[in-house]
Formats: sequence, structure tokens, C-alpha cells
Amino acid sequence: MQVDMQAGAGGTRWSPTQEQIGILEMMYRGGMRTPNAQQIEQITVQLGKYGKIEGKNVFYWFQNHKARERQKQKRNSLVLNSPPITTITLREDGPYKRKCRSWSFEYIEEESGSSSSFKEEETRTLELFPLHPEGR
Repeated sequence: MQVDMQAGAGGTRWSPTQEQIGILEMMYRGGMRTPNAQQIEQITVQLGKYGKIEGKNVFYWFQNHKARERQKQKRNSLVLNSPPITTITLREDGPYKRKCRSWSFEYIEEESGSSSSFKEEETRTLELFPLHPEGR
């Protein structure tokens, strides 16, 4: 059993044992999401056999676990629904590395894993602060 001191006025921070985490995760996988006060008390008594624990620890564990699951699902859905990634690689060629640069663009399709690339052959110098920007 491990108890870390928490800074400030509050006492100690709960560090669950592996057995306590295992039991809590088993209950969560079994469908328990928001235990009521009576369930929290029963769970606290059961987990107390494996180390120090209070009812608030059980309550907050379920709250945090539920919130992290939602965040994980949201992240996974954003990845699945995101547009393809386009990478731009700046390459410096030849002995004049500071003056001669060429760009290559690569389009990556996440689902098939294939990529196609092309190299822009035209080299042109852009003004740092153009007086008449293109397209305006």
C-alpha cells in the first residue's frame, strides 16, 4: 500500500492497489457507471480488504473513469472522421543550401496507406514583404 502526501491543506492522496483497480475496472466493465451511496459503501468495504480507501475515492474513481472513457471515444471518433493528412517537406539540394530550395508535397490517405507525391519543378523567389500580394 502506498499513500502520497498531497500539497496544501487536505491530508493524503489515495493511491489504489492493483487489486483495488482490478475490482473497480471489473465493476465498470460489468456496467456499473454511477454507483449510488449504498453501492459506494459496499464497494468501499470490499476494497478496504486490499488497502486504505474511503467512499469519496470510489465515487471519484467512477466519475474520472467515465470522463476518461468519453474523452477516449471522442478522440477516436475525431481520428476516424478527420480529413486526410497532407505533409509538406522542405528539401535543400546542391551546394547552395541557403539559396536553392525545392518543395515536395505528399498526399497521404490514412485508410489505404498509399501515398502519391509530386515535385514542383518551377523555382521562383517570393518577395518577403510584397507591395502587391498575388490574388488581391
